[in-house]
Amino acid sequence: MNVFKKEMKANIKSLLIWCCAQVFIIFAGMTKYQGFADSQVDMNALFAAFPKEIMIIFGMGSVDISKVAGFYSVFFLYFMLLAAVHAVMFGAVVVSKEERDHCADFIYTRPVRRFQVISPKLLAGVINILIFNMVTFGASVFFISQHNHGDGLVDKVSLTMLALFILQLFFLALGALFGAVLKNTKMATSTAAGLVMGFFILSVAVDLYDKIAFLKILTPFKYFEGAALMINDHLSFTSAVILLIVSFVFFALTFVAFNRRDLST
Repeated sequence: MNVFKKEMKANIKSLLIWCCAQVFIIFAGMTKYQGFADSQVDMNALFAAFPKEIMIIFGMGSVDISKVAGFYSVFFLYFMLLAAVHAVMFGAVVVSKEERDHCADFIYTRPVRRFQVISPKLLAGVINILIFNMVTFGASVFFISQHNHGDGLVDKVSLTMLALFILQLFFLALGALFGAVLKNTKMATSTAAGLVMGFFILSVAVDLYDKIAFLKILTPFKYFEGAALMINDHLSFTSAVILLIVSFVFFALTFVAFNRRDLST
C-alpha cells in the first residue's frame, strides 16, 4: 500500500499535465467546430476539396463533420495517440525507475517478494489511466454540450471512453513489459514511444494504401474507429477481447521477466 501511495503521489504533477493537454485538445477541437458552424460554411464540401491523403491523415475519412458527433469522432484518433503515449510511458517508467534512481538495492532487499512491489506500481498505473480517461470523458461531455444545445452525447462518449480505456490498458501493459525486459529506463521509454509512433504511422498507411489493409490487425489504433463509436454506437467485441487478452498476457510476462531480472543498483 505504501508503494501504491508513493507512486500516486509521485505522478500527480505528470498526470495533471497530461490531463490538461487532453482537455486543451478537446476544447480547441470543439471551438474549431463552433467557428465553422458560425461561418455557415459547408464543412463537408470544404474538406472534400482537400487531397484524400490529407483527409486520412487527419482522420476525417467519410464522416459527416457538420454534426457534432462526426466532428468529435475525428479527434478520437488524437485522443488515442495522447492516451497511448501517456500509458506506455507510465508503464515503462514505473517498473524500471528504481534502478534508474539507484534505490533498487533498498527496495528489493526488503522482506517482500518482487511481485509485491510491482503489483501496486501497476495498480497505480491503472488508476492513473482511469483518471486520465475520466477527465477526457468529463471534458468531452462538457464541451460537446456547449456546442450541441446542451446535449453532451453522454451515451456515445461513454462508449468511446470504454474503447479508449481498453486501448490505454494495452499500452500500459506494453510499457510495463518493456520496463521489465530492457536494461534501463531510457531504453525502455524510447523503445516504447517509438513503437507507439510505429503503430500510429501503420494505421495511417493502412488507410492510405488498400494493398496493405491486411496489416491493420498489427496496429491497435485500428481496432476501434471513432466514427463507429460516435455515429454507429458500435464497439467491436472481438477487438476488445483481443486487446484485453493481450494486455493480461503482457502483464503476466512483466512479472515473469522482472522476477528473472538481474537488478542493477
